[in-house]
Amino acid sequence: MKTNIALIGLLIILFSNCTSPRYLPSSDKIDVNEYGSYIKIIHKTASNMDGELIAIDSNKIVVLTEETKKCMTVSVYDVKRFKLKYAKPKHYGWTIPTFLVYPFIHGLLSIFTMPIHLIVTISVTASGEMAFKYSDKEMTYEKLRMFARFPQGIPSNIVLASIKQKLPPTRVMR
Repeated sequence: MKTNIALIGLLIILFSNCTSPRYLPSSDKIDVNEYGSYIKIIHKTASNMDGELIAIDSNKIVVLTEETKKCMTVSVYDVKRFKLKYAKPKHYGWTIPTFLVYPFIHGLLSIFTMPIHLIVTISVTASGEMAFKYSDKEMTYEKLRMFARFPQGIPSNIVLASIKQKLPPTRVMR
């Protein structure tokens, strides 16, 4: 019974990887990303919004929403919480089934080493999924600017309505 519950739990972790927006860079391309980071804003009174962080100043946040594909402005004072993702997470889910077999080389000692392998691989998988994320508990609005498409503010020659969601080209596998 316990084995079935553990196996079901491992399968859920393995197959429950969330997808990231296409404009988020991989971890090796963070420093050359021309897009803003993905942000989810939880409002105090209005409905929540998520999308690309375009700009932020002392009293407003501009987000290119995923839903409407238009820029929306939110007052900083109306934000209850925010969550930021600035790169695609590392997926280590494959390590759980792979390293679950590994302790069997220990013979009878695998009874003791298998839980250790499970704890380590599950913790590594969970930390890989949580990498490249911040929330309002860990970051101020001043530091949040670094993750916007326009960190110094929207240039005077750009109209908010003209900002569109840029999608990086998809790679063709041959």
